[in-house]
Amino acid sequence: MPLSIDNSSPLPLYYQIRESLRRQILSGELQTGDALPGEARICAETGVSRMTARQALTQLANEGLVIRQRGRGTFVAAPKATFRTMPVGGMSYSEIIGQLGMTAGAEVLSQETIPAGQEVASQLKLAAGTQVIRIVRRRSASGVIMSLETGFYPYERFPALSEANLTNKSIYKTIEKEYGVSPAYALDTIEISVAGPYEADRLKIKEGSPIALVTTIAYLEDDTPVAYTQTFHRGDRFRSTIRRSRQQIG
Repeated sequence: MPLSIDNSSPLPLYYQIRESLRRQILSGELQTGDALPGEARICAETGVSRMTARQALTQLANEGLVIRQRGRGTFVAAPKATFRTMPVGGMSYSEIIGQLGMTAGAEVLSQETIPAGQEVASQLKLAAGTQVIRIVRRRSASGVIMSLETGFYPYERFPALSEANLTNKSIYKTIEKEYGVSPAYALDTIEISVAGPYEADRLKIKEGSPIALVTTIAYLEDDTPVAYTQTFHRGDRFRSTIRRSRQQIG
C-alpha cells in the first residue's frame, strides 16, 4: 500500500510514516518476514528527506517491530514474547515460554560459588559473606536471544546446584527434583533501563538499546527466600501485560 502524508497536519512527517507502517504491521497487512519499503522508496512516495525516512524506520526497529539488515533492507520482526502475570508463584521461564508456544533455551555463561555481597545477602536473608551459587545464563526463545539472567542461590540449601548441568534446563525444576523445594510465590520488580557494554555484548544488541530489568525473589510458603535473580530482557523482544481487578485499579 503506497505511503502518503498530510503536509497540513501538525504531526511530524516521520511520525506519520512510522504510524502508517505500524498500522500495516499490526493489522497483518505486513507479516513477519515481509520487506518494508526502503528509504529511497519512502522518499519517492512521500517527498520527505532521506533523514526523515530513516528516522521512521529506526524508531520501528527500536520498538522491535522491524529488523534492519545492512545491505538487505528492513523486514517485519517476529511478534514480541508477551509475559503475563501468572496465578501460580515461582513459575519458571521455561514454563512461561512454553505457554507462549516457543522453546526455551539456556546457555550457561558462568557458574560459581562466591561469598554473598551485602545486596545479595540482604535479599536472601543471609549473613554477608555466606556462600551462594551465582549462575549467569543467556536465555532464548525458539533460538532467539531474549535475556541475560544472573541468579543467586544459597549454597547450604542447594550445594549440588554449583555443578549441575543447567544448559537448556529450568533451575526451578532442577531444585525441585534434587531437593524437593518448590517456590510458593515470587515477587517481580520491573525497571526500564538501557544496555551498557556488558549487557549489549551478551544480548547481541547495540549499546544504549532499551532493556527491561526484572528483579525476582522466589519464596517458600513460610516466606523464606530461596532465589534472587536479575534478568535483563531485550526491549525489542519483550513486553509484559498485567491483569488487575477493579479493586486493584481503585
